[in-house]
Amino acid sequence: MSGPSATTSTKPHNRNPTGRNQYKDCPPKNDNQVTELLYDYQRREIFDKKKISQLLYDEHGIKLSESSVARRRRALGLYASGVTTRQLPETVKRQLVLTQMSKDPERKLGPRMIKQLIARDTGIHLTRDYIRGEMMRQDPEGFASRDTSVRKTNMLEISDGESMIHTMTVLPTC
Repeated sequence: MSGPSATTSTKPHNRNPTGRNQYKDCPPKNDNQVTELLYDYQRREIFDKKKISQLLYDEHGIKLSESSVARRRRALGLYASGVTTRQLPETVKRQLVLTQMSKDPERKLGPRMIKQLIARDTGIHLTRDYIRGEMMRQDPEGFASRDTSVRKTNMLEISDGESMIHTMTVLPTC
């Protein structure tokens, strides 16, 4: 038995010694640049794996499939607001909202802006519904007194003697 089996048992068997495969353009799993970019997209509230894959290719020339983007985000613990809101302890979520509310002494910021500020400062995304509920629970007067419109408008109803009423918006003059 000095045939081919004797020679193959003495040599190590590796058909791909350089580790290159058909995914030659895909960066390795431990690539720090991709990790930093995924954190950056998370902070900028970009969660769609298709959009992230396209942005990686367009902005940085990194070819990463949608499924690879999803797999790497999952491995890094980067989730959208619904999953994050469910997983975080109640005390942590409440403290994030209260911290941002304390930075607004005039109580003019709404749930959307509070959500964006939390995401910008901490990278944690909470649902707007949770933030709204917490704001109403912690400061109901401030939430009710907040001006929700950019410009206040007055409605003027004109009746022309018939059952039809015409409504017109009158904008204030400066």
